Formats: sequence, structure tokens, C-alpha cells
Amino acid sequence: MLLTETELKVAELAADATAIEAIAEKLGITAADAAGLLETVYRKLGPAPG
Repeated sequence: MLLTETELKVAELAADATAIEAIAEKLGITAADAAGLLETVYRKLGPAPG
């Protein structure tokens, strides 16, 4: 599954260890929305191969 542009931005920021609150501020959304988007990213990408 492909990520939306916003999901990709959230994923990139999270990969750089950016806090949810900072992600939300950068994207102009609420922390709850940022957390929800990150959950969607995890769900779409699935577990890391191990």
C-alpha cells in the first residue's frame, strides 16, 4: 500500500525521532491527528522484517 503525502511526512519525521507534538506543529495538525497518521503508517507498512 502506498502512503499519502502527509503519511510520508509523518513517517519521515518519526524516523528522525521527532516527537508527536513537534510533528503536529510542523504539519499544522493536532497531536492526536499526528498520532493517528503514524498508526496508519505502521498499519500500512506492517512489521519490520526480522
